[in-house]
Amino acid sequence: MNLFCQHGIRRVKMDDIAASLGISKRTLYEIFPNKEDMLLEGIEQSHAAGEAYLHSFLESGQRSTMDILIEVYRKRMEELSVIPPVFLSDIGRYPRVLEYLNSKHVKAQDSAIEFFQKGIDEGYFRPDVDYTLMVRLGDSMMQNALERNLYKEYKLPYLFRNILFLFMRGFCTSKGLEILDETLKDQSENSSTHD
Repeated sequence: MNLFCQHGIRRVKMDDIAASLGISKRTLYEIFPNKEDMLLEGIEQSHAAGEAYLHSFLESGQRSTMDILIEVYRKRMEELSVIPPVFLSDIGRYPRVLEYLNSKHVKAQDSAIEFFQKGIDEGYFRPDVDYTLMVRLGDSMMQNALERNLYKEYKLPYLFRNILFLFMRGFCTSKGLEILDETLKDQSENSSTHD
């Protein structure tokens, strides 16, 4: 996965992977019959690690929805800062990987609605927002940015921040905004625009 993230998926050959692991190409093919199997396994492991991290974060103390929102945002920005644009261009060529990502996305949408309801109950999120619609609009904006290859012009964290930050500020109450603005102030000052 490090090689894929550094150089893009298509540019990395099975020979390169075998060499980096210090094993023969034949041994590598015994474990993974093709590059898509390897990529899918890597992405599944990455998601599992992300879920384990979030679980650990939730278990390490009492967390409000604002704590969770800001930590998920921070972690996503961190992940996006190491993904090159070519990785995103390449991933669309692997149908089973896309199918897996889409299935994870649908599950995430379902739990997002529960999360937003909890934020309303805690007084951090506005009760007059249609969160199902908001999630769909956010997805459309991100999809549009990817389809237009805006990640070639703007760094991924910058794109993500401008799309998500707009929504976060829109659905937070004044109580939520106070926490959001204070916590993310430093991050916005350090974020750069272009590659």
